[in-house]
Amino acid sequence: MGFSELMTFVFGVIFIIILYFIIYYALKIMYKDVKGGGRRRRPSSAVRNFGIEVLSAGDNSSLEEGSVLLLNDSLTIGRKEGNTIRLTDQYVSGSHAKIIVRNNEIEVEDLNSTNGVFVNDGKVKGRCKIKANDKIRIGSATFKVIRADKK
Repeated sequence: MGFSELMTFVFGVIFIIILYFIIYYALKIMYKDVKGGGRRRRPSSAVRNFGIEVLSAGDNSSLEEGSVLLLNDSLTIGRKEGNTIRLTDQYVSGSHAKIIVRNNEIEVEDLNSTNGVFVNDGKVKGRCKIKANDKIRIGSATFKVIRADKK
């Protein structure tokens, strides 16, 4: 057996070993992906669903009293097309307010509306944190923040 045949054999064995390591690590990564990344995920007990219930539709023909709207990330309210909740009330601005859900907290923001946003009969200036059972009045419409805990 010559030197070149010996080197060919050695490089062949090294190549096969490297190939097996690559296949092993690829299978290990795929197994972790299938099993959830190798981490145990506990369901969070702090996850909540928030919504707003229409208590009074006022002069808005587009709202129905008693209906509930789910709050995911953010929701806009106003008279213009493109708002999540479009109100027809004459006292509502084009882009009146925004409701934001972030880190299990809810904020309402007055978007420089003419007649303002009221939370529990207090006028909002800028942003205001709100919680379950708070009442939001925009124009003649009144909404109530509701929460349903996931269990």
